[in-house]
Amino acid sequence: MRGHRLGPAEWVNAGLKRLAKSGFAILKADALAKTLGITRGSFYWHFVDVSAFHAAILRRWREIALENIIEEIDAAADDRLETLLYRAFSAAGSDIEGAVRAWATADPRAKAAVEAVDAERLRYLRKLLIEVGLHANLAGTRAGIIYWSYLGFVLSPNKPDRAFLKRAITDLTQLARSNPRQPTKPRSARRPRRRMKRAAK
Repeated sequence: MRGHRLGPAEWVNAGLKRLAKSGFAILKADALAKTLGITRGSFYWHFVDVSAFHAAILRRWREIALENIIEEIDAAADDRLETLLYRAFSAAGSDIEGAVRAWATADPRAKAAVEAVDAERLRYLRKLLIEVGLHANLAGTRAGIIYWSYLGFVLSPNKPDRAFLKRAITDLTQLARSNPRQPTKPRSARRPRRRMKRAAK
């Protein structure tokens, strides 16, 4: 039977694709089996229930959206910060990112998964910013600004063209690296304090 030849990984990958295309309502045994043209018996052959299937999908999303990317960036020979920004702001994967975030508004488990990924992404980005010379506090602020920009890009229905995106990533990279320091006046240029003369006794 064709349905029984569909393994758990194939079910999960099919679920991710349908999630990106049709939203989280499709993540049910009947709806997904009908869409795939197979029996739902295959679904229950691999998953105890729909909740277990959802957990597997969220684990796979975490691998794709976080763990695999960090592994890829850590192995990059070039500038890791710039490589990460180009990787993050590519159009690939934005549909599934938006779909998982929409799912998180209605499902506590999806919400927890998204919050965990957000926290790990911010930690990793902050780490890269510290490595390029930013103070820890400033790196945390910059990481937040960059990540908000990323979320705006992902959730926006209008995607910029490649030329604009390239310029934006260049500007964002420069912003990330800029490290303003408070100028200190040389001691000779400082205004001397006036000393009050003691009145003669």
